[in-house]
Amino acid sequence: MKRFVMTIVLATLAVAAFTLPLAAQDRPPIGMADRLDRHAFGLLRCLRGVDLSDSQKTDIKAILDAAKPTLQADGQAIRDARQKLNADYDAGANASVLGQDYLNVRVAVKKFQDDASAVKDQVLGKLTADQKATAQSCLDAHHGPGAMGRHLYE
Repeated sequence: MKRFVMTIVLATLAVAAFTLPLAAQDRPPIGMADRLDRHAFGLLRCLRGVDLSDSQKTDIKAILDAAKPTLQADGQAIRDARQKLNADYDAGANASVLGQDYLNVRVAVKKFQDDASAVKDQVLGKLTADQKATAQSCLDAHHGPGAMGRHLYE
């Protein structure tokens, strides 16, 4: 149950991180900065350390706005799959049903990870080589290379 709650919280925070306006990247909404630093995707936090042009900010905001519905749907799919797994377990379903439910959760989490990674790649694609190196080193320092979304399984 703890993993379920943490997954929901982290998925929600990741979606929230994507929806923050980049124009206000130096001052996120009150209370959001702490949550972003502790739990969220971290991409926006790392972009704050990069000197973005107005054109880059506009392009990145468009990418994040376009990704928001997909990531929200992915988060909902994770919640739905977890709820089904829990409901089937509580109902005493057999092992094969529970196994399939578990696989469905893993598929939903993987889709979220893939979609979030694609968004990250699109955003990093809008940066110059130096900006990209700075942002990537920030992401690696906070999450480790390839660690994005791994917390959804832990």
